[in-house]
Amino acid sequence: MINYDHIESPGLLVNPDIVKKNIQWVLNQLDNDPNRLRPHIKTHKTREVNQLLMAAGVYKFKAATIAEAELLALDKAKDVLLSMQPTGTTLNRFIELVDKYPETSFACLLDDLEAANNLNTVASSQRVFVDLNMGMNRTGIKSVDALPLIEYIQQSPNLKLAGLHAYDGHIRDLNLADRKKHVETDFVTFHELLKDVSSNLELVVGGTPSFLVHHSNPQYVCSPGTFVFFDTGYAKLYPENSLDLAVQVIGRIISIPTNHTISIDVGHKSVAPENGIDNRLQFIDHPDWKLMSQSEEHGIVEVGDSSTFKIGDIVRMYPYHICPTVALHQYLQLADGSHWDVIARNRKITV
Repeated sequence: MINYDHIESPGLLVNPDIVKKNIQWVLNQLDNDPNRLRPHIKTHKTREVNQLLMAAGVYKFKAATIAEAELLALDKAKDVLLSMQPTGTTLNRFIELVDKYPETSFACLLDDLEAANNLNTVASSQRVFVDLNMGMNRTGIKSVDALPLIEYIQQSPNLKLAGLHAYDGHIRDLNLADRKKHVETDFVTFHELLKDVSSNLELVVGGTPSFLVHHSNPQYVCSPGTFVFFDTGYAKLYPENSLDLAVQVIGRIISIPTNHTISIDVGHKSVAPENGIDNRLQFIDHPDWKLMSQSEEHGIVEVGDSSTFKIGDIVRMYPYHICPTVALHQYLQLADGSHWDVIARNRKITV
């Protein structure tokens, strides 16, 4: 039984047992082969979850920022892929990161000849993955155009081609069968490219929505991130995932302004606000409650009869989008009173 008197609000409450369960479920889908999992740490940004993954046998990871990559190095991760094409000051920081943590093997993404040349100029034996545009049109080079870049990297004295990166975040069909068809269509040119490259390359493919499509291909290293905590957004869209929600948003009633509404201390500085008001929070104990509006530190909730509640009452919620929600908090709280610092929410640790 959790003593909520000691849980700060607004805050996030994490259940480590559920995190462990989610990690094991993903590994089970990959025949318990950690070689086929490269989890993205953008969701949790904590040393504690890094360590839970490593305890389960995971040794290679993906990071979105230099700070996330350094966090993994602090935990002595063996293999870290920066899922970004470094340029400008980020390129300088990446080189500094590689030099500072020689026990970790770092790699980064490339999708451009000029960026490859810039990296080749300052790097030494640097592992790289070619980033492919699978149809999301966010980053990457199209598979049909990738061979010249691949050949340039292979001929560059200071670059080593380690693999291909194929993220398909646009594939979000609600029906799993439709998602599989979508993947088959969008990956035709990817499979054509594979005929022209070395079979020794690591193929880092997909995220959480497409995980149950890609997991059955033994050639692929899957790269989900949200799975460690999961959220109601993915739970509603992809119920075939046997993952549990590991993080609750904890709030308190701070005012009762009308006979049918309450005000809670969970505004849009405490939970990701990028979705519409109906897709931000799910009320655990009162599924009929409706979030009406949010300001920076307040949430107005329609509750029916507000006279049945009092100031200070605990309100438990699940976030719709966990990744940016975690980034809003300095630490995650545990029921035993301890906490996990969200260290990599900062843009810089030391490098």
